Amino acid sequence: MAKSATTPLEQTARLLDLVPFLLSHQGISLTDLARHFKVNSDVIVDDLNTLWMCGLPGYTPLELIDLAFDSGYVTIRNAAPLAYVRTLSSSEIVALALGLDLLRENSEKLGVEQNDRIDVLAKKLRDQIGVHISIAASPTTAHRSVLSTSIAQRLPVEMTYYSSSSDKETKRVVTAYDFFRDNDVEYFQGYCHSSKGMRTFRIDRIVAVSLTQSLDVIPDVQTRKSESIRVGATVRSLDRASCEAFGLAFSDLRLGGSVTLQAFSPEWLVRSIMAGAGSLVVEEALEIVLAIRQSVDSTMALYE
Repeated sequence: MAKSATTPLEQTARLLDLVPFLLSHQGISLTDLARHFKVNSDVIVDDLNTLWMCGLPGYTPLELIDLAFDSGYVTIRNAAPLAYVRTLSSSEIVALALGLDLLRENSEKLGVEQNDRIDVLAKKLRDQIGVHISIAASPTTAHRSVLSTSIAQRLPVEMTYYSSSSDKETKRVVTAYDFFRDNDVEYFQGYCHSSKGMRTFRIDRIVAVSLTQSLDVIPDVQTRKSESIRVGATVRSLDRASCEAFGLAFSDLRLGGSVTLQAFSPEWLVRSIMAGAGSLVVEEALEIVLAIRQSVDSTMALYE
């Protein structure tokens, strides 16, 4: 029997199935579509109106799904880009991992197989994010409190920090100078006694931090944000992962066009360029070109 109303969760599941189904059933009638999903025509029309406002980031007419169903037959015209694999941002991975934690809390209602699948997926997500996350109270507030004391009293801290550019945790002694925010992410700047220079750190990548005593003399340096690296590159192929890594608008890219890439770490820049598998080719900044070439040669040597 066709449903005359469904829950938001049921509608979400149905919307996820609608796009691939419509791609393989172009021109299907509203009646047949409603019958397939076991709802009445009013419900399926409501789904199509919702789907019509969905699309990829940018959400202009170029990225929104183009549907036609006024005639009583449904055609979907530009959903092919949704088939591209889209990389997840750190915040999206965290949201998924915490959602799995909520599911695990109700594990008594799930079977053994479902619990095992939750554990496997949760581990994969945490391996990707590279930081410790929990649905419990975040330690970020406690870390910030320690750093605030370091700033106020000019006391050094011992810190375990995760670096995304090297993909590993390091232990450092740092005297914090000030906090600042950039693109809704909070950082602090301080003198790193371990590397003997000013450095910038993301607070959400601090694994552990505590006040300590240090006899090191801090040189008189001016606090400033890390200078960004800018390089010119040519677009060789349209790769969504590269766009997301460098904050480029996918709809603005053109094959053979020029773009400016910005980063704060040359190591991260080289790794991100290589991850694009030639989608972006650096034309300017000779030192970056040489670093990419050396990294490619080192990688290829591993297969010889």
